[in-house]
This record gives sequence, structure tokens and C-alpha cells, in this order.
Amino acid sequence: MFAVIHRRPLAVLLLLVLAGAFLMRPALAGDSVTFALFTRGWPPLEMVVDGEPRGAALDIFRVSMPEDAETFVLMLPASRSVLRTPGDRVYTRLECREWMGNADLYLWSDPVLRLRTVLLSRRNRPVEYRGESSLHNLTIGCIKSYNYPDVEPLFESGKAYRYDVNSDVVLLRMLKAGRVDVALFDEFTVRWVLRSSPELSVEDFYVSKRELGSSELRFAFNRHPGWASRLPEINERIRINRAAGVYREIMAHY
Repeated sequence: MFAVIHRRPLAVLLLLVLAGAFLMRPALAGDSVTFALFTRGWPPLEMVVDGEPRGAALDIFRVSMPEDAETFVLMLPASRSVLRTPGDRVYTRLECREWMGNADLYLWSDPVLRLRTVLLSRRNRPVEYRGESSLHNLTIGCIKSYNYPDVEPLFESGKAYRYDVNSDVVLLRMLKAGRVDVALFDEFTVRWVLRSSPELSVEDFYVSKRELGSSELRFAFNRHPGWASRLPEINERIRINRAAGVYREIMAHY
């Protein structure tokens, strides 16, 4: 009995020490991962609705991360900034490698979605894209600060004219009114805008059968210590989701 009485306090003390050490330990890669959402919006992938984060990118994010990782969302006007800092938290976004300067600074998943750039014109004045020459002397509506690699040489040579606006809806209005000849969009965004706007209809526009280019959306992560070891697991989840049509189903809702 004497030995038992003395062992109980010792066991309790040991448990308290272990619990304290667990609570004070550094965050391990895999504890959590945070999606950095662009508050200016990229519908339907990233949106803020009544102050709450929404969008297809968040649905894709949640079904792609490891099961043992808690998922969070952080809304930021400069959302890419958190990817540049190793830090003590794991951050991610859906991005294309060619959009990011110094892409090797980040950790990248396998491709998640193929993002197509499509050419829109007015229904009564359709323009079919057949190569650069089909855009000569046209005024092409673009979103300000966006890069369009397949047509940038036309702008630089003066063979076509770039007209920038800040809003997808405004750009479609301008195209409908004939203030630009054609406009460039990613296929997901233009479909969402046409579905959501009461003043615009798919019947107003013609979509060229040939795309102007495409990019692969991937998860870009900041270089958190140890997170690279989780990429094979994430890539396997992406592979399974793609094969099962999970991402196609998510995008169909938008």
C-alpha cells in the first residue's frame, strides 16, 4: 500500500507534464491549412457574400486536403502575400504556375482544374478565332492587370488593341453595346456572370469554338517546414477526385 500511495502522485505529475508539452509544442505540418481568399473576388471560384467567404475554390479546397488537417479560410485583399512567407502556418491558393513570378518559391500540387480562355463576341457579329490573324485590327476587351499570353504579341505589335476594365460584368456590357469587338474570359467566370446577371443573357453572345489557350489550376502552398511531405497524399486525393468527377460536379453547381 505504501508504494501505491506514492506512485499515484508521480503518475499524475507525469501526465500533467506530457499534457503541457503537447499544448506547448510547435504546430506540426498537417495540423491545419488555411485557404487565402481574394476579397476582390474571382467568381465563381472566390467570392464574398454578405461578408462570408464563398465559392467553388473553397469546396475544391475542402475535399482535397488531408483528412487529418483542419481547414480554415482567411480573407485578404492581397491574398498571394501569405504564400511568400514560410511562417508557422500552412497557406494555400488555387493558382497557375505561369501566373506566379518565381514559381519555385512555392510548393505546388498536381493539376486540379483546366482553365480555358475563351473568346466572346456579339451574337449578331460573331468572331471565330482561327489564329492571330482573325483578331487583327480588333479592339479586345480584357480585365485590367490580367495577362493573356496567347494574344500579348498582338498588343505589343499594334495588330490588335487592348481595352482594360476592372469588372467582368462591365466588360460584358461593353461588348453587348459594341464598345469592344471581342472580349477574353475564363470559361468558368463568364458562365457564372451570364447565369447571375438579370441584364445579360447567353443569347447575346457568341463563344468561339476554338479556345485561345488554357492553364492548369493547382494548389500553391507557402514553404512551411515539413509540408512537402504531405504533397504525395494531397496529389493522391486530387487524382481520385479527378477520376471520380468530383471537381466537375462542384463546378457544375456554379
